[in-house]
Amino acid sequence: MATVDDGTLWRRAQEGDETAFGVLFERYAASIHSYCFRRTGNWALAEDLTSVTFLECWRHRSRVRLDADEVLPWLYGVA
Repeated sequence: MATVDDGTLWRRAQEGDETAFGVLFERYAASIHSYCFRRTGNWALAEDLTSVTFLECWRHRSRVRLDADEVLPWLYGVA
C-alpha cells in the first residue's frame, strides 16, 4: 500500500478527519519531541511541549493551508 503524503493527510485533517491527523502525529511526534528536548534539556517538558504543539496544530488546522513538504516545517515552527 502506498503511503499517503502529508498534504493529503493535512487536507483530510482540515475536514475533521482525526485519523489523518493521528497519522501525522505518529509520523512526526518523535521528531518534534527530539526538537523540544534539544531546546529545553528536559524530557518531561519536551513531552508536554510536543502535546501542546499538536493540540495547537489541531485547533488552527482550518486556517492553515499546507502542501506536502510544508507540514513538518510548520510543526517545527509551532513547537
